[in-house]
Amino acid sequence: MLDRLRFSTLQSGLVLFWAIWLSIVTLTNAFDALRQLGILPQDFTFASYNFSLVKDTVGAHGVSTRVAAVLFAGVLAWEFLASVLLWRGWLAMWHGRQGTAVEVTQGFAVSLGLWAAFLIATEVTVNYATAPTHKMTLIAQLASLLVIRLREVESEEPPLPGA
Repeated sequence: MLDRLRFSTLQSGLVLFWAIWLSIVTLTNAFDALRQLGILPQDFTFASYNFSLVKDTVGAHGVSTRVAAVLFAGVLAWEFLASVLLWRGWLAMWHGRQGTAVEVTQGFAVSLGLWAAFLIATEVTVNYATAPTHKMTLIAQLASLLVIRLREVESEEPPLPGA
């Protein structure tokens, strides 16, 4: 079974990882929004608590809770779009396309834009508590994208004995 694993398996696996991860982020943020709207109970635990973070961060600068809610909804929409595009990218690779496929590029471009926007928002609001997480996510996605876009290079070394 392991002899069928190829570099392309690693590449499509990375796209799948980011699609799953961002889908979970989106889902927990959606549950947080539903909890804020009173649709889910306050003790619902599979929620991100990110709305409170956004509200407190922008509230420190005199921004109303309504505007914080609009900003949070915008983030939620952005995350959802990036998730859908990453799933689309993974499906393209599943069907034999390379990591350079436009679907993969679009998914990562939208997702990377989100993390870059978070870092800009960190500077604008002078709230550096989440900066390390956003920065590491941006770097990890960029590193993943580099691996995904690489072409497999066949080794010129002879195989190991017994391999």
